[in-house]
Amino acid sequence: MSYICGNCKKEITIESLKTVSGVKCPYCGYRVLYKVRPPIVKKIMCR
Repeated sequence: MSYICGNCKKEITIESLKTVSGVKCPYCGYRVLYKVRPPIVKKIMCR
């Protein structure tokens, strides 16, 4: 699983998050991270 920083837009893995105390970007220190969604599109069938 990976995350993208809201400020510098770099992709961050869980392993690199463990090296920094708290939840923040190891590159710029920004505290807003977005989870990367999988490229699978779900179809919902309506009746």
